[in-house]
Amino acid sequence: MNDDTARLDEANACHDADPQRAALLLRALDPAQLPVDRLPGLAFLLNHVLGEKLGAWRDAHARHAALLDAAGDAPAAVLWRQAAAAAQATGAADDARRLTAALADATGAAPAAALEVVALTVAMYRVPGLGHAEAAGCVREALDALRDDGAALRESGPLDAAVAACINNIASDLVERPADAFTHAPLRDAMHDAAQLAERFWLRAGNWVHHERAAYLRAMVGNALAQAPQAREHALRALALLDANDLDDNESVDRAFIELEHAHACRVLELIAEADAAQARADEIAVAFGDAFLDDWFASRRRALAMLAAHAG
Repeated sequence: MNDDTARLDEANACHDADPQRAALLLRALDPAQLPVDRLPGLAFLLNHVLGEKLGAWRDAHARHAALLDAAGDAPAAVLWRQAAAAAQATGAADDARRLTAALADATGAAPAAALEVVALTVAMYRVPGLGHAEAAGCVREALDALRDDGAALRESGPLDAAVAACINNIASDLVERPADAFTHAPLRDAMHDAAQLAERFWLRAGNWVHHERAAYLRAMVGNALAQAPQAREHALRALALLDANDLDDNESVDRAFIELEHAHACRVLELIAEADAAQARADEIAVAFGDAFLDDWFASRRRALAMLAAHAG
């Protein structure tokens, strides 16, 4: 492992807890020294850390040029998309048009579809930094653009997976906000619609794991919105997909988190025996995680669900 790969690994590990440290690492590395398969991760971190977290979109935009050069003659489509998003977020209109056209050429997508997915990518990076009302408005604008009768992405195409991932990330940000956010009607609507639309695109573009995780996200949203019957239904759909496909138990972590949502919904519905059984299954899996990050994440989600229960009470 060379120094630049190590810097990227460290930046990836610390970017949420210490974005300033991650930014220093990203600015210090040379994309030309990275394996080509690591460039998509770098492209994401440039936008996520420098742009989204620190507001340094001009810096992010400038660094994508060297990254694209490092990718050789045929950069992966995701590199064009991330570079175009940084250019658009910066307000570099000419670069945004050029990079979006390159994305369309690289994927075979219609130019209008490439333009829509770049705008959605920018929205994905904007939403986490916005207050509840502003986030709801941003999401509504992004989703309405996709559902307009003239939207290029209404039809299935090569950018479906990118669209699904962007909307999934938007919905995930909204559902992880504090419980008092879920009294805000526009945000509730935006979160519900984003999770629903993410699942629709994953069903077009993803595999069974994507389908299972889309159903899990909808269970989380159902619990956040105090829609326990729907949350239980989505959790059971996700679990059924695991039962049918996860024959080697490779997605046991997913199962633990889905069972948490299942248990919460059942408690609200006063299905106590079902809730207790689901919680026991979740806890049994979680005890065997053997990973500090997963342990913290599981505990954090339990606390969030407890706060939802307290807020409802």
